[in-house]
Amino acid sequence: MALIALLLLPLLGGLAAYIVAGKSRGDAERWVTIATLAATLVVLIGTVAGSGDGRWMAQVMVPWVPSLGISINFALDGLSAALIAIAAGLGIICVMTSWRDIRVDSGLFHACVCWTIAATIGVFMSFDLLVFVFFWEAMLIPSFMLIAIWGHGDKEGAALKFLIFNAVAGFGLLAAVFALASMAGHMTFNAFELAELKLSPTAQVWLLLGFSLAFLVKLSVPPFHAWLPDAHTLAPTAGSILLAGVLLKTGGYGLFRFAPMLFPDGLAVLAPYALALGAAGALYGGFVACGQTDAKRLVAYTSIAHMSIVLMGVAAGVHYALAGAAVEMVAHSFSASALFMLIGALYERTQTRDLRQLGGLQQTAPRFAAAFAMFCSALLALPGTANFVGEALVVVGIFQVNWPFALVALSTLIVSVVYATRLLKGVVFGEARPRHVIDLSWREYVPVIVLSVATLVVGLYPQSLIALLEPAIKAALVLKLP
Repeated sequence: MALIALLLLPLLGGLAAYIVAGKSRGDAERWVTIATLAATLVVLIGTVAGSGDGRWMAQVMVPWVPSLGISINFALDGLSAALIAIAAGLGIICVMTSWRDIRVDSGLFHACVCWTIAATIGVFMSFDLLVFVFFWEAMLIPSFMLIAIWGHGDKEGAALKFLIFNAVAGFGLLAAVFALASMAGHMTFNAFELAELKLSPTAQVWLLLGFSLAFLVKLSVPPFHAWLPDAHTLAPTAGSILLAGVLLKTGGYGLFRFAPMLFPDGLAVLAPYALALGAAGALYGGFVACGQTDAKRLVAYTSIAHMSIVLMGVAAGVHYALAGAAVEMVAHSFSASALFMLIGALYERTQTRDLRQLGGLQQTAPRFAAAFAMFCSALLALPGTANFVGEALVVVGIFQVNWPFALVALSTLIVSVVYATRLLKGVVFGEARPRHVIDLSWREYVPVIVLSVATLVVGLYPQSLIALLEPAIKAALVLKLP
């Protein structure tokens, strides 16, 4: 029942936050949200700590509509646990960083944060494919509301673009799920049963394309990325954190989990094309980021580059590359979320994100400057950070299967130095503009410290994370090299 609790806690907590906000003039909805997500983390930690040495830390299967082969089929392994922990942790950070910003419809805002996290938890645990699709589509609704209601500028346009891209791509996923279920001989959407089907490579390729359409749009790999820059730039800080730290990872998770599990032969056929797509996306995202003057938009384009590296790691299909892709998903959640939080805090103080109008933060707000320096170092994958571990493992793995693409992946590390140092220079160094910037408050500084420690712990002792992810990595192996 622990897995059911992981889903119900943020779902009911969001409803509670919405209700108490209408009955209280204080910050009750904020504390309810924090308590709910903290309880989710406690349940998760207890589940992981109490698990055995098997493939799965916990499993639950409850028939829902037996006549149609639909069930609540949840399972938790190290990959799911890591991503759920990140989702709940970043949810708490969203509350802390938006404490002063969000005053209009605060109850609904915190409900949307909780419901977005609840839906993504459903995605990370579901192994009934129809239930998986349900949660996949459900997470779009509260995310859309976060952008459309509390965003900036043309927020409605950005929210609609986000919704249209992801909803249309979701139809491809739904069609592929129905097609796959129809091949089972009896009505079932159980991924473990469907993985046992003996499908031809051609059938696997077509089905994988349907799944991949949804995953690549969410992963924001070019040419499926057009929704992301505006959504990131115009969303409120909490929305940007959830987009970068949680929602993008659902695309990477889907590819990592279901492509090798359900369509190993199809993945082997499409892998060279996926490597090419990832290489192009990594270069595109990096080069476009170098030309941005809006700090938030710059970080948005770096997300395209880093998620393209994740795609390359999954497509390579060997242990090093898959381990790197999994670590990179975790590392990017830390660094990108922190940078969006810092840029949002800077915008709140200066009313600008234009690098040409900023600078000298080390003179006016040293804690602010140190935090930017820390996460710009992670952005350029400096050794000692989690990002370096992830990208280095992906490059090593790709060298084992296709050295030209490995050289392309390696070259993106050089491009990352350009955009990361440009962001650092534009914000931290030079003439102090504006001359008086309030330094980070404790509600902003605590999340910075937590994310910094997480980035350094994984960067300096990656085996702590890789050991947790190892069963999922082994299950995703397509190529088993000596």
